[in-house]
Amino acid sequence: MGQIAEIEIDESAAIAVEQAEDEITICINSVVGVYFQVTPDQALELSRALAIAAAKAAEYSASAEA
Repeated sequence: MGQIAEIEIDESAAIAVEQAEDEITICINSVVGVYFQVTPDQALELSRALAIAAAKAAEYSASAEA
């Protein structure tokens, strides 16, 4: 366990996801870091929301290119 992912947003910002036992921590690092913990259910809900948004954004991009 430990760091699950670090997603670089740009040169000055990233999002890190860490896990220790049943605690999931999301850290938004920029000029100032913001840490918050979510429950497993909240993490799944966030994951689903991001997946839906990504799919819709990809559909929009594909239709805009056509």
